[in-house]
Amino acid sequence: MFSFATSFDKKLKLWSGRDIFPLYHPDISVAQVMLGALKNYGPKIAQISDDNGTRLSFDEIRMKTVRAAQNLQKREYKSKQVFGLVAKNSQHLAPIIFASMCLGCPINTLGISFKKTEIIHMLKITKPVLMFCDIEMYDLLKECLLELGNKAKILTFGGSKGDSEPVENLFLKTKYENDFIPVKVDGKNEAAVIVCSSGTTGLPKCAGISHAALLDAVNRFNIGTFSDVILSFGLVQWINGLRFLLRGTLCGATRIITTDIWSPELELSIIEKYQVTIAMNASYHICLLMESEHLKTADLSSLNILMIGGSKVPTYLRNGMNNHLSNGKVHDVYGMSEIACVAALDYPGLSGKETVGQLANGIHIKIIDDEGNRCGIGENGEICIKTNYKFLGYYGNEIASNDIFDEEDFIMSGDIGHFDENGYLYVVDRKKDIFKYCGSQVSPSEIEAFLIESKDIKLVCVVGIPDPDQVAGDLPAAVIVRANGSNISEKEVLDMVAGHFADQCKLRGGVYFVDSLPITQSAKVLRRIVKETTIKRFNARKN
Repeated sequence: MFSFATSFDKKLKLWSGRDIFPLYHPDISVAQVMLGALKNYGPKIAQISDDNGTRLSFDEIRMKTVRAAQNLQKREYKSKQVFGLVAKNSQHLAPIIFASMCLGCPINTLGISFKKTEIIHMLKITKPVLMFCDIEMYDLLKECLLELGNKAKILTFGGSKGDSEPVENLFLKTKYENDFIPVKVDGKNEAAVIVCSSGTTGLPKCAGISHAALLDAVNRFNIGTFSDVILSFGLVQWINGLRFLLRGTLCGATRIITTDIWSPELELSIIEKYQVTIAMNASYHICLLMESEHLKTADLSSLNILMIGGSKVPTYLRNGMNNHLSNGKVHDVYGMSEIACVAALDYPGLSGKETVGQLANGIHIKIIDDEGNRCGIGENGEICIKTNYKFLGYYGNEIASNDIFDEEDFIMSGDIGHFDENGYLYVVDRKKDIFKYCGSQVSPSEIEAFLIESKDIKLVCVVGIPDPDQVAGDLPAAVIVRANGSNISEKEVLDMVAGHFADQCKLRGGVYFVDSLPITQSAKVLRRIVKETTIKRFNARKN
């Protein structure tokens, strides 16, 4: 089906995937390619909703896409205006995304778990003129828009509420569907999507991905065929969810969708029911699947490829899951939102090592030390990535946009790793303070900035505690110096953070009260020492 391979230039100390010329002209839009694929596959079933059994063919999605685009044009929405989206994987999500792209309107995808602080932060930057959201999100979204003075119209999935309209209103016949042509775009310089990417402040950054970069990334991720059945619980707020939507459409596969919350039992039943051949999971899903009694009797014979992303998968988990896949294997995936796709994939997964695999087509990586010098084989350093089309940067954040590139226009990932002599990439650490919990990034500084506002807290340092099961990444933990006279409790701190931030920021590593924090002469907290002592206290609690 596909294969990844890495070559190494000893002189340049540069690792590269296969050098494949971009398939699409840089000025073509994502919409043009998707409409062509939808027309090509015609009556074949493109999507099945496990929620209600609704099946949509490629033809039906294409017609809904065209009608939605034309009806949005009737409402006088114009190219380059930003549309916002807060939604699960429901049956009408795909045509709404495609229709927005048809108009040259970048989609700003927001997380359904975002709190008010995060939503306002994103909307303030991207200033959407139209919002699409699940009906359950309407009240919160309306509150945020009113606070910002943004008069964007809201269209809702799952009915209507307040002054919203159901998205179905956009699927009304126009009588000139056959005449539709997508808006022309500057493929290399105009954003197709604006996805969430956490940054040094902890609040989501708005990563702009161009049409050219997105198409190149989807083509680079050449997984899936006409006969495949694809399952991914990933939401389109992240690049992973968009990748599966676009790749599945491009290759003519059938996608299985659901708005239900992931559980081992749900995934296993869907795989059996629809004979899923390709699935994508977060690493912590694998741990929970392995603990499920249903796995022992589940028929996973249809599953050929099970991709795992978000954090490193321990060998024991990969091997354990492989024992249940009679016709398939588990494959590690490594990538980042800013490159719109995967940089490496452990396929065919025969290395037997804790590696993220060989490089994808068109990917170039250098490893640099703290002085910026290029490293050789087996030498750890920061992983720096370059693709065919440059990342557009972060909306409203020029400093972060500039800082992510080095002088050679490589994206600095913030990950520490190395290559072995066979071209396998290993990710071993994080250079920055930011860490990941279950694939989602957590910023200590943002949680600290919030907690320090409390009159009961004098000093605070947030660190990541390695998950003892080696699955979830790091567990956020807070080390606190109480203010004089304060008796603030662990539960109060836990509730404060849980009520203000998204799920990944919850202090699952615990809250620890101390008399003082170790600091440098310049009054900076020594995080390394705090982390070391907190890990010891965490382990003592566990024991």
